[in-house]
Amino acid sequence: MKTNTDNSNIETILKEVENVSFVGRDRELSLFKQWLLDATAKRKILNLHGTGGTGKTYLLNAFERIATQENYIFLQVDCRDFIQTPLTLAENLLTQLYSKYNYTQNNNTYTLQECFHVFNELAQPIVIAIDSYEQMQGLERWFRNAFLRQLPVNARIIICGRHPLKGEWQESPAWRTIVKKMKLTDFNYSITKQYLKHYEIVNEAFIQRIWVITKGHPLALSLAVLTNENTNLDQEIFDTNSGSTPILLQLTRLWLLEAYDEELQTLTEAAAVLRHFEQSSLEFVLQKKIPINLFNQLISLSFVTRRKNGWYVHDLIRDTIKVDLKSRNHDKYIMLRERSAAFYHSKVNRTHAEFDIAEFFYHLGDEFIQSTFFQDTIDDSLYLEQVGEHNINEIKNYFIRRKELLAEDNADFFNRETNNTYKHYVSLHHNRMESKLLDENYITKMGYEGARLLKNKNDDTLGLSVIVPINKRTITQLENEPVSSCYFRQLDSEEYQAYAEVETNSGWFIRMLDCLDPKDTSSRSYLLYNLFPLLLSGGRIITSTPLSFFQELLKNFGFVEVPGAVHYDFGQDHPSPTYLLDVRGNRLSAYLDNFSKTLNSQDRINMIMRTYSFTEREKEVVRLILDECSNSQIAEQLFVAEITVKKHVGRILKKVDVKNRTQLIKRLIELI
Repeated sequence: MKTNTDNSNIETILKEVENVSFVGRDRELSLFKQWLLDATAKRKILNLHGTGGTGKTYLLNAFERIATQENYIFLQVDCRDFIQTPLTLAENLLTQLYSKYNYTQNNNTYTLQECFHVFNELAQPIVIAIDSYEQMQGLERWFRNAFLRQLPVNARIIICGRHPLKGEWQESPAWRTIVKKMKLTDFNYSITKQYLKHYEIVNEAFIQRIWVITKGHPLALSLAVLTNENTNLDQEIFDTNSGSTPILLQLTRLWLLEAYDEELQTLTEAAAVLRHFEQSSLEFVLQKKIPINLFNQLISLSFVTRRKNGWYVHDLIRDTIKVDLKSRNHDKYIMLRERSAAFYHSKVNRTHAEFDIAEFFYHLGDEFIQSTFFQDTIDDSLYLEQVGEHNINEIKNYFIRRKELLAEDNADFFNRETNNTYKHYVSLHHNRMESKLLDENYITKMGYEGARLLKNKNDDTLGLSVIVPINKRTITQLENEPVSSCYFRQLDSEEYQAYAEVETNSGWFIRMLDCLDPKDTSSRSYLLYNLFPLLLSGGRIITSTPLSFFQELLKNFGFVEVPGAVHYDFGQDHPSPTYLLDVRGNRLSAYLDNFSKTLNSQDRINMIMRTYSFTEREKEVVRLILDECSNSQIAEQLFVAEITVKKHVGRILKKVDVKNRTQLIKRLIELI
């Protein structure tokens, strides 16, 4: 028997194009070849899995090319293409074998027995690839316990789907022993550039924009390339006039195929808006109990992953679902976002946890804050290493490296939901001045407590954070150093003593947040995100900058400009105001409450009504309760009996999960 190379013209062309255009996945191809050729390996089954659009089918085609080169027969079936019965599976496999290879058919039967007989008679080893395995459904148990057990010893199996194999595949030690898992993830930036170069896209700015939009998702990249082929390079690949994102909206339908019913899709939408979710937060946002089996279906979706702060939807998919929801049902999107903000507002008042306060600010909907502080899901592989005697040489090397790389900074913070870009620009002049004003000697004088190196999982140094604690030891240095001296020297004696006489740190001076790679928005976002703990420090937060980007960001966070504290340490043409945020004592609660009042009065009342799904009559009762009306006064105004008002109030208390009017008013005011 020999391989038939005389395929149809269309198939030949398709295979040639796929072979030439296939980019990346070198690691996966190498692992596949190693798995294929290891005759002693017990792992006869390769489980290839990944979210929709990561290129699993394209990779299977690449696997076929490798297998063919190694003289394997390669049969591939997609579970979406045939009715799920043992007979139809056998027919599909035999039909492929007879049509693709010069194998003499003994008879015209396509039975299961004939299928096993033919496979055992083959002189060549065989690979059987099952694509879209999640569609196997009722046939899965038979496939595992009957079909696979009767295959010849030289057969290899590839099971490809959105999910890793679970159930008996995992629970049985025997099956676990023979299954090798391979997870397919998005391309990194380097592979993305390689992919785009193949399509003659080499403009660095355009590559950066495509990367920010797609984050290396293969199907999103393919759609971006397709869009580019039909437009000019300087045109936007998104429809910025309508605010929609055709590429992402096209992907939504693909991903939500997993959320096969309306109830699960509703849950998926709420999970996407929440960013990080648990069962309790989803129940609050949707204002209903969620059955455990439905929640388990949600977290079983291929694009949902567990993190230390709960579950989360894949970044690109999350934004896609939100964009689609906003375009279809804007009011529902606003309702879910407001309820999410209300959930974390209530929670942060109880926990004072860093994560909760960060999520509260995310859900407020300030686009500038979202784009800069929340550049996708925070990378857990990054970390801040405290500076000390053990790594002071790394600080010295950092500043040497920084001077070697001196250049102007241009970084774009792109918001996939709105298509808006926030440009972070720092002139070469500013960076030169900063190198003169701050070096390793500054760190030594201020003490190591406020300096941290930003590193990745490979221990590479990416950036530096210098946030000086204000206390008895540092205040003298701060009033004599450039950038900070202007503020501390203008304090009167009483204000000065308020900083100097506190036993612990009385505040923080944010002096530097720096990245060696100016285009590394992920690292910069990580440094910004790690400022949230300062809001819980119980002190005053001070900083000074001539950069308009950071000035605008500070104002959005509620910092106020300090009168008489403008300096020119970065140059006479670069005035640097000083900004302050005071979160001492109960000021934090007032500060957070103030942000929840960004809507006008009527909108805030409407937010409460949407949050708790009150009926129209209950809404009227709630408004009068907030106006401090008694039950009898409410009955009089609504022209109903007082007993009827009491029933309404009882239902309202139950919905808000409080026991009395006092708790009710307190809970509702927290939302306002």
